[in-house]
Amino acid sequence: MQDADYRRLVEDSPLATVLVERATGDGAPGWRATWLNRAAADLFAVPTAPRPVAGLVHPDDLPDVLAALDRGAGGDRTAHEWRFLSGDGGVVTVEVLIGPAGRGADALTLSCWDVTQHVERARDLTHRATHDRLTGLPNRGLLEDRWELARSRARRSGDAPLVAFCDVDDLKQLNDEHGHLVGDRALVRIAERLAGVSRAGDTVARFGGDEFIVLVDTSAEVDPRALEQRLREAVSGVLVDLPDGSRVSVRCSVGLVADDLSESTAEVLARADRHMYEDKRRHRS
Repeated sequence: MQDADYRRLVEDSPLATVLVERATGDGAPGWRATWLNRAAADLFAVPTAPRPVAGLVHPDDLPDVLAALDRGAGGDRTAHEWRFLSGDGGVVTVEVLIGPAGRGADALTLSCWDVTQHVERARDLTHRATHDRLTGLPNRGLLEDRWELARSRARRSGDAPLVAFCDVDDLKQLNDEHGHLVGDRALVRIAERLAGVSRAGDTVARFGGDEFIVLVDTSAEVDPRALEQRLREAVSGVLVDLPDGSRVSVRCSVGLVADDLSESTAEVLARADRHMYEDKRRHRS
């Protein structure tokens, strides 16, 4: 089939189709998108003019795209999921089938289906399943998964994690006096404070109710006493807005321990819990 015949065949197809060809001659090696049908131009919000594949594909996915193009169509009809750059500044996630263009290995067709909404919906469902809806923090299940991974790394490195148990003081009394909306605000503010003083690689999770856990995965360069004090200061005197415009001060009690791989995670948490209650008793004395 001649190029003109192929283009007439798919020009008005609702399936986004891109013709890509290997660059030859004195120019830079690589692949170029030499033609896009109307559906592809609309999907990616770009003109139909030729352009380097590198200018059409998200940089993080480009090595995989180029490797797949270099392998060619062959007999493999595996669908690839890649991110393409949109002319309006966005990113479009597409499922792509690579096919022959009828002119040897140096010309291929990309048949593209927009799966952006599907991917975002799946990501949202995964987030909902692994994060607390009120605070946005990882939930107990995700914490347990990350803790097991941290323990696996610790068995190889000897760098045991640190675990801080944080409990909001008198949350029930706050709920009884001011309502659960105020109590929820307190939990959100505590979550923000704990996340704000934690490192990017640490896990701050809502363990349940008024309890939070901070898991410090790699602790070799962390001073446990300094960390415990930093967490305690972060959740001391947290101000929460009341319906009448005034504010109430809320605080957390904190107990931090080093993980012990000879114990179960439940036993480690029990030790942290005991340290936390010692801190709570100091507040009340």
